[in-house]
Amino acid sequence: MKSDSLPIPASSALASADTRRALAELDAGGPTFAQRLEAHFRVVRAIFLRDIQTRVAGTRFGFLLSLGQPLAHVGLLLTIYYILGRVAPIGTDTTMFIATGAVPFVVWLYGFRQVKTAPHANRRLTDFPGVTLVDVLLARSGVELLSSAGVCVFTLATLALLGFDVVIFDPPQFVFILFQAYLLGVCMGIFFAVIARMFFFFLILGSLMVPLFWVTCGVIFIPSMLPEAIAYWIWFLPLSQIVDATRTAYYGHYLSDFYNGYYIAGLMLGFVTLGVIVMHVFRTKLSE
Repeated sequence: MKSDSLPIPASSALASADTRRALAELDAGGPTFAQRLEAHFRVVRAIFLRDIQTRVAGTRFGFLLSLGQPLAHVGLLLTIYYILGRVAPIGTDTTMFIATGAVPFVVWLYGFRQVKTAPHANRRLTDFPGVTLVDVLLARSGVELLSSAGVCVFTLATLALLGFDVVIFDPPQFVFILFQAYLLGVCMGIFFAVIARMFFFFLILGSLMVPLFWVTCGVIFIPSMLPEAIAYWIWFLPLSQIVDATRTAYYGHYLSDFYNGYYIAGLMLGFVTLGVIVMHVFRTKLSE
């Protein structure tokens, strides 16, 4: 009985083995994973230092102005509060109530806005061999981490020097929530940065989202104290949960279950995952 499969010629088997051996030798002769990782680190470090230099030297006193942005928010909102005759719904200091909402918002804003515009601002760098979109996003994320830390320290220190009672009930939780605000901004910025490389409209859409988040995040109100029908929908906006959690960490007497850490973490993971998928699927278009 004849076999259905045809015998493989010996020459074909030898050629196939030679091809596999040649590919293995080519891969072995190339840079190792550690060398590739080190090369990427050098590129990210160079872009990181360039971004810092650009941020500081771009406009005179520009960096100091960026540090003072939360204080400008607090001053503006205090003026509105006093004109309307309103007082803080929790605590006895209206200034600190507004500051605990303005600081996480600005931390999120810096991460989101700067990472979102990083590919467009560094478009010429990606023309160089070895510089990728990932390098640009990682470098800008590192710059914004330093910037956000500086903003938080500068704002709280300035308020303390001005005589306000800056006493944080749970400092570790307070720092963690502010770090989460930074991560949320970076993750959303990565997603919009990648999408905007193909559809510039998303860059404009991201900018239009900022006023929406400012109005709904709870800088001037307590989300959990709103009518249930309104609070239900605001709950889905992650920054409102982060602002509420910042206040629970700051005020020892304010208790709220409005914040859901798993929801925030899931959103951050979702934004980054979608960004990575888009980068992989459309890598040819993104490299143009």
